[in-house]
Amino acid sequence: MKKGINNKGFSLVELIIVIAIMAILVGIIAPQLIRYIEKAKVSTDLRSLDAIYQAVIYAANDPNVVLEPQSQALINSLTTPTRLELLETGNIGGNNNADTKFCKEILDSLDWDHLSVANQRQIITSTHGGSAEIWLQYKGGVMNPLAMWITYTDSTGKKDITYVPSNWTELDAKPCIAIK
Repeated sequence: MKKGINNKGFSLVELIIVIAIMAILVGIIAPQLIRYIEKAKVSTDLRSLDAIYQAVIYAANDPNVVLEPQSQALINSLTTPTRLELLETGNIGGNNNADTKFCKEILDSLDWDHLSVANQRQIITSTHGGSAEIWLQYKGGVMNPLAMWITYTDSTGKKDITYVPSNWTELDAKPCIAIK
């Protein structure tokens, strides 16, 4: 009596076909997944920037802050583009900015120890250049809206980190992560 051959498992050809199909699927899906991850990081950066924006606006409108002459001088200086860390480390009118109520209120709102570049870079999760910094400027005057942006970033998620606007008027032409 002849016994039938009992084939268990897959042939080599079948395995190669499955691996080829999986490789094609990974090749199609991976770039999309990477783009979605980068867009999520940009969204996270925008939320972080908004938190800083809200802290600065809150501090600038706090009556106790506005009544302090050093804080008022610091707020008035924001009509020119200013790096965020200079709100703490700069010197306006002979006074150390770190001692102003304006700076202390911002730090309290953010629950940060310092407005240093190191702290800023910890919250920037999207692809960015090594010298990414947060800048802010009032649009046209102190009582106008505040613009804030992160240099060397790309709000489109395409990882083009060459955009470095020098003031808020360039934010439309240079799509860095910004609040205008």
